[in-house]
Amino acid sequence: MRRPIRVVAVVFALFICGFAVLAATRPNFEASAEVSPLIGKGAPNFSTSSLTSEPFNLHDHRGRYVVLNFFASWCGPCKQEAPDLVEFAFGAKKDGVPVDLASIVFNDSDLEALNFVNTVGQRWPALKDHGGQIAASFGVTSPPTTIVISPKGEIISVLVGPTTSSQLRLLIAKSERG
Repeated sequence: MRRPIRVVAVVFALFICGFAVLAATRPNFEASAEVSPLIGKGAPNFSTSSLTSEPFNLHDHRGRYVVLNFFASWCGPCKQEAPDLVEFAFGAKKDGVPVDLASIVFNDSDLEALNFVNTVGQRWPALKDHGGQIAASFGVTSPPTTIVISPKGEIISVLVGPTTSSQLRLLIAKSERG
């Protein structure tokens, strides 16, 4: 009777050790860069209004990097990435990086989206996309999706999944180096 108990205990201990190693070495969950036919092309221009009724025209932001983040209040990964976007925005402003952020509501009510934006501490415009025309023009099928646009107005990256501050900083730094 003692031998089966030892075998079970050893197997259980090996399982726990294996699980601990797996958990400690797993990669961070972050957005994956998509291969998109839009990369290197001019970003589709659009005009809309923010959830607070301020006008927004993408063309007005030429000469600066633009980070467009498609989000929804019901989206778990959007909640996961929100602190990273706030950190990125704060760091970019502090470091003088010429970047503008805009979040675009994806298949969500304006009221729920506005509550989400206020809860996470977002200080950049959250834009209306009733009918999903903006999302369609960028090929966005689900949130979170983040589009990074160069100062020349060209799309330099399409990130699907929760984007991190470090991903955005690296993309912009790489783009500035050419």
